[in-house]
Amino acid sequence: MDIDHTSMETAGRAVHTEGGEFLRDVNRLGAQVERFIPYFGNPSSDEAARLFRQGEEGQAGFDQAYEDLSKALTNLGEAYRVIGSAVVAMSKNVKAADLASTLGDNPFIKELFEFAERKNDDIAVPATPVERA
Repeated sequence: MDIDHTSMETAGRAVHTEGGEFLRDVNRLGAQVERFIPYFGNPSSDEAARLFRQGEEGQAGFDQAYEDLSKALTNLGEAYRVIGSAVVAMSKNVKAADLASTLGDNPFIKELFEFAERKNDDIAVPATPVERA
């Protein structure tokens, strides 16, 4: 299988970068929305604000919906980053596997394997006595 590892790794890095940019944009827009929250009323003193912000009878209000949306967007941005990193890692792993599969075709490597798999020869031990000084 022919894989263009350069473009695959470039695409993975781009997806990772996109995730970071997405998170920055989400945080910027979230900060803009948060400036308006005080204008939605005080739930402890205003019944309409309490209904809007906290909901009623099992229905989520604005505060819960905003928290859920913020969490979902953060998870989405993190997913981009993780997926981008995984694509780069996958390309590197496939490249390493491709290299390993071609090593057997190299005559030097074949000779090295044959040497490593040979049966041990008898080792000659010198019979000359050693003189101590």
